[in-house]
Amino acid sequence: MDHSELEKKIEDLEKENEALVKWQSEINGLLSQLIQIIEGRKSADENTEAQIAAIYKMARINRYRIDSLPYELAAPDYKVDVIYPKMLSIEETLRLIIEEKKSVARLGDGEFAAIAGTKRWNFQGESEELGRRLREVLEVDVPDLLVGLNPNFYSSLQGLEEDDADGVRAYMRPMVRRFHSELLKKDKIYANGVMHRMENDGDVNLLKKIWEERKVTIIEGQYTRMGVGNDLLNGALEITRILAPSENAFEKYQQIYDEAIKRDEDTLFLISLGPTATVLAYDLCKAGYQAVDIGHIDLIYEKYKRGLSSLYEVNIPYKYCNNDEIGERRQIEDVKDEQYERQIVARVY
Repeated sequence: MDHSELEKKIEDLEKENEALVKWQSEINGLLSQLIQIIEGRKSADENTEAQIAAIYKMARINRYRIDSLPYELAAPDYKVDVIYPKMLSIEETLRLIIEEKKSVARLGDGEFAAIAGTKRWNFQGESEELGRRLREVLEVDVPDLLVGLNPNFYSSLQGLEEDDADGVRAYMRPMVRRFHSELLKKDKIYANGVMHRMENDGDVNLLKKIWEERKVTIIEGQYTRMGVGNDLLNGALEITRILAPSENAFEKYQQIYDEAIKRDEDTLFLISLGPTATVLAYDLCKAGYQAVDIGHIDLIYEKYKRGLSSLYEVNIPYKYCNNDEIGERRQIEDVKDEQYERQIVARVY
């Protein structure tokens, strides 16, 4: 091999060596990354195992706490500054409405939220004046007015379906319980605010006695359409309607009230108008009328008649339903019912 060939061979070997060095460097880099991934995965696995162990430990502790809770609450030294209001049964509440012609103004989570200056449902926005008037309903005693509360808010929840009980637990947090206690009266007897419960035909027949042979004026949202498409109001002597806004009805409160007091003194008002109904029943009672804040009675009746398990399953194209309260309201269809149209004596919206 002559000198030139040797130099060429050396040059080729140097190039191969440079390539090998570069390749080795790349391999070392990849190995380093792989080692980091393995070590990181190992560390992550160790952290995950530690987190799982902590969760299991907390679950055991919570189980012990839950098992012990009834006994701790029953202990003679346990004290809590919360009012559990005295409350009539459903049957006692209905008897006073039917036999003694008592009026009813009901307060639920939406009404208490309005007093607190917040909003829970689509049908009524925040209103300082509405909150003030609702507080007045709780504070001022009117002889012929029953103030109704949801008994589930102040119970052991033992009779409820688990989903319903969890709903109460989610709402009645300690801060909310304290707020209720600040507003309620320890010695006052409250009406049962779910007196429109329907679990059997007996419940339905008892409720219908409220308006049996009575001249009824319904004050409702323009899409509520109480009794339309069903026989809920069968037995009433006469039915007229005052239609109000389905949402934010309190903005039209004075006009609604002015229309209402045009009715005869023996009129029975059935009001389905969210928190506005609470104040309106209170004011109409003071004006000498019997007024019952009847709530979602039409949807409750539809649920019962259809054999559904939840009000949120009721979906009637021409009525404002519960699902419209929590999401974007759908386009509610018009209703073609000549009798319903004849019953309308005022539209305030």
